[in-house]
Amino acid sequence: MTSSFQNRPSRVYSLIFSVLVLGLLISFVTVPRFNLSEVSNNFRWRRDLINFYSSIRFHMGDRIFNNALIGKNGWIFFTGEGSIADFQNIEPLKPGRLTRLQKNLDRLNKDLGRQGITLLVVIPPNKSTIYSQYMPEQIAVVGEKSRLDQFLEYMKLYGDTFILDLRPVLLDASRAQDVYNKTDTHWNDVGAYYGYMEIMRRLALDYPQLTPHPISDFNYIHAGDSVRDLSSVMGLSNYLEENWVLIPDFDVQLNEEKIALPDGLRYIRSVTNTDKQLPKLLVFHDSFYGQLAHFIEPHFSVVKTIPFASTEGIWSLDWIQQEKPDIVIIEIVERSIDNTLPMLFGK
Repeated sequence: MTSSFQNRPSRVYSLIFSVLVLGLLISFVTVPRFNLSEVSNNFRWRRDLINFYSSIRFHMGDRIFNNALIGKNGWIFFTGEGSIADFQNIEPLKPGRLTRLQKNLDRLNKDLGRQGITLLVVIPPNKSTIYSQYMPEQIAVVGEKSRLDQFLEYMKLYGDTFILDLRPVLLDASRAQDVYNKTDTHWNDVGAYYGYMEIMRRLALDYPQLTPHPISDFNYIHAGDSVRDLSSVMGLSNYLEENWVLIPDFDVQLNEEKIALPDGLRYIRSVTNTDKQLPKLLVFHDSFYGQLAHFIEPHFSVVKTIPFASTEGIWSLDWIQQEKPDIVIIEIVERSIDNTLPMLFGK
């Protein structure tokens, strides 16, 4: 990055920091039964101070924050998990990794095929892939080919497993309407809907009854304003974005049971439908599935969802033999091709 893209002069931040420290000291003095062990997390006004400091940085024009980068027109991009290197195409997949991914996927696909089970691998694109025009000019694309392009080309040349690339449909849809949230890592309900359409069209080749609902079957409703994930990690707890959702205009009768994982943030979910004639689905997924779920799950009699987790025994193909599904979906966001996906195979 060029020097023009660096943080503001440290002198200004020193002044701001001094003010915050003064406020913190005042807080300590006025807190009864002061406990030093609670200073880092529980002191008075902690959240307000963080928001105040981050807001000043934001309004002064800073664009680099913790795991977040402010681009053009208010678009914010995730910088963790190698996202920037992925955007710039500077860390291509190594031939050995491509070979292992291809062989593992083909082995799984062949094994499931013998059992009459359909496998579908779905790759939602990074937000920066769909909205590259809003990335800062100082962060240029360097390499000629993305890792996703590498992966898809290798699978077409040497593999037998179909990989659903959602870039074309989302790029096309983005010309008419936003398909990702400006202040969030993930797609919005519109983007997830177009992903759902492509998934169902592909599955309908084996299961013709899996006909996607047209978007006219949903009501587009403003569900209030909320702080999205990137605003939150930046410390901008008052930076809200409108939340628009697609609510089905048809009857949905599903029962859900959840088992919380040790982190308390993710769940193994079991969803059952009153219509027992529909196929059974098993989904291995990351956080992008969250907004796919309410579109996909009404089409199945039973759905088991397994979130990516480092907890031993959770992120495992053993679920296939336990659940005996008709369809297995592996959903992994573009930036995780080289880490999350291999871990499913124990690599």
